[in-house]
Amino acid sequence: MLRNNQKGSALIASLLILILLSFIGIAGILTSSRDMDISQNLKERNNAFYTAEAGLELAMGLAKNNGQITTNDSLRDLINGYSSSLGYDTFRVVVTGVGQFKTLTSTGYASDGKAAIEVQVRRKRNPLNIWNNVMFAGVGQQGKGIQGNVSYHGSVHILGDGEPFTDGNGNGTWDPDDGYTDTNGDGLWQPGEPLTSDANGNGLWDPQELFTDDNGNGLYDDALLATELATDFSGTAQMYNNYSGMNATLSSRVPSLDMTVFNGENVYTLDAELRVKHGYVSLDGTSGIGEQDVAGGSPAVKETFDGTYVSDGFGGNGGTDNVYSDNGYSDVYDLGNELSFPSMNLPYYDQSSGVTYNNYTDYLSSHAFVINGDVTLKPGVTYSGGSNSYGSITLDDNGNLSISGMVYVTGNIHIEAGSGSKKSTPITYDGRGTLSSFGDTYINTHVLSKDQFPTNDVIGFLSNKNMYIGTGSGASQLNLMGAFFAQNKIVNEKQNQIAGSMVSNFFDCKNVPDFFQVPSLIDNLPPGMPGGGSTFTYTYKRLPGTWRELY
Repeated sequence: MLRNNQKGSALIASLLILILLSFIGIAGILTSSRDMDISQNLKERNNAFYTAEAGLELAMGLAKNNGQITTNDSLRDLINGYSSSLGYDTFRVVVTGVGQFKTLTSTGYASDGKAAIEVQVRRKRNPLNIWNNVMFAGVGQQGKGIQGNVSYHGSVHILGDGEPFTDGNGNGTWDPDDGYTDTNGDGLWQPGEPLTSDANGNGLWDPQELFTDDNGNGLYDDALLATELATDFSGTAQMYNNYSGMNATLSSRVPSLDMTVFNGENVYTLDAELRVKHGYVSLDGTSGIGEQDVAGGSPAVKETFDGTYVSDGFGGNGGTDNVYSDNGYSDVYDLGNELSFPSMNLPYYDQSSGVTYNNYTDYLSSHAFVINGDVTLKPGVTYSGGSNSYGSITLDDNGNLSISGMVYVTGNIHIEAGSGSKKSTPITYDGRGTLSSFGDTYINTHVLSKDQFPTNDVIGFLSNKNMYIGTGSGASQLNLMGAFFAQNKIVNEKQNQIAGSMVSNFFDCKNVPDFFQVPSLIDNLPPGMPGGGSTFTYTYKRLPGTWRELY
């Protein structure tokens, strides 16, 4: 009996073990099924998130290229028209906002998942114009675009395209001379050495292809190479996206900067960008492009640059580590051949009259009040000047300059400091005019607007050759306001503060002057300044720090 009872116990124990194993198996199946469901849900959610992200990227791209659209519904319909291109998963974008700021919210849908993300964009007007910069450099000179240390506040644009030339043999490059056999090996043609080609048949060695010496150095300058400097920063040289460091003399006369939203705070900004078509940018020491973003401030300003577009990259011991830009540092020059440096030496077509002039200088002399010889403007010395239907100019004893229209000087222009009690008296201009010179322009004292620059008072300095700022004895710490153009080069030798824009083929700067872009100058250029025509484009630009995941 006992033996039979033991057999029954073993059977019961076996059944219990089987039941327990069954429960474990069922639990494992349920757990595995639940894990599979979780995995599938996560997969579907990820699919929805990536779809929403793709939709948002597409939305930002379409917004950027369709800045002319201002209504929310039209922008939304344009973006959502592309949702079918993503296959089984789809997205929908909602556009909200008032004025120049828009919020793009993209929701991605998978078969069993949904996710949403959003970002803010700002509608921005972009004048395609050389004057929409604090400094615009043309062909450069001797392998450089800008030489020396400068603190820029605003956009900088460097072409380095090289000088225009006649391409006699059609090979796309400038060829310097007729071919000859250098029998004595000195690298120069000597009379008697045989010519292997004689383009004009005069039996002499001649330059084969003419070129326009736009920068006035007497040599042909080709486009800057990737190994040549577009600009060199060292020491305290820096590029800023704000007016930090502007003194009260200038800040009291210029409009306040626009505001934007950056990383969640309202900041003042110049919308500054760096564009370099040819040549590289050297950054040494602590010099840099933009600054690291810092919250707060009084006032709060945008430290980082809006963008850099440099085809040949960055060098120096700082290099890309010193670039603080919203788009990083790898984007190349993005404007193709849309902008060129205006040459005063080439034929000029006047659209208003339909007349073609031999060069821009001839046009100026025909549409200005012309003064023969040199002109010196100096506080303490009255200059009666004169006027005609094109322009007028006078200066009183206290340095008050009245100018309107176009004034053309056949010689050089000297803007000098006064003597005695008038030594520190600035030249204060009233009106809207351009003072142009066939020769060189020398500025060695303060030149300020009477009222707000450039909306009330604005002056242009235009030189057919060179412009020298602060190069005279005792000329330092100058305050200047205007639009400055020199065909060849602009030299700045002191720690001056200059508000406006500077345009030249080449810049030679010393002692870290401060240049401040005034964005409203583009709409208030003085008359007759070269390259004044603008084509305005509109775009939507992403506001950094506004991307966020909703769910």
